[in-house]
Amino acid sequence: MRIIFFSDAHGNQYAARAFFQTVSPLDYDLLVFGGDVFGYYYGCNEVLDLLRQHHVLCLLGNHDQYYLDILSGAREETALVRRYGSTYRGIADRISLDNRNHLAGLNPSLTLETGDSRLLFAHGSPLDPLNGRIYPDHDFSDFFSPISDYDYIFLGHTHHRLYIKSNKTTVINPGSIGQQRDGKGCGYVILETRTGQVSFQNIQYANEPLIQEIKAHREAPEMEARLIEVLTRKPRIFSGGNTA
Repeated sequence: MRIIFFSDAHGNQYAARAFFQTVSPLDYDLLVFGGDVFGYYYGCNEVLDLLRQHHVLCLLGNHDQYYLDILSGAREETALVRRYGSTYRGIADRISLDNRNHLAGLNPSLTLETGDSRLLFAHGSPLDPLNGRIYPDHDFSDFFSPISDYDYIFLGHTHHRLYIKSNKTTVINPGSIGQQRDGKGCGYVILETRTGQVSFQNIQYANEPLIQEIKAHREAPEMEARLIEVLTRKPRIFSGGNTA
């Protein structure tokens, strides 16, 4: 089975469009998105449209839960705007009803069994699927014993690419498709379960329209600088995985 996994779009509709243009001609069996449509950038509704149009199997990210919390009254919009930018200002009115209903039915993790592998997908970590963070320097001994029956574990949330094997389990994070933070670019990963081949791939997209959107939204100076810096950080080649 050939699986393409990507995660953390964060409202970057330009990167999301480039991703689907890149993978649409490819031969694959399943597209899985690791969560976080929301946060930082402004094309959340457009990203949701793309995910639904391409029949992507989606997880719920922590930022997606923030949006649902706004709808239910469990979280205040103003606090999210201060921390993550004006993408959250008026967000409840900018998402279509169909996309809202789609989000409401998502979970932060799922398991999948193919003819040759058992897989776990989680936005965060195996023990905390919504909010846990697993970075490349993580000590994997604290969670592998209870779930060592998985052949592959796919994670998102950190925006840092990861490929590590512990016993028979391979842990993979493709980094972010919309907001890379590790200097390795926006990208995704392909797994061929029959052969075990893992391939990390980057996407290329024009970020100038998004930079202009950031400036037009008049973010606080510190937030504007942060959002633009991660968009313009020069990617390095990722050397992890058995096919980099």
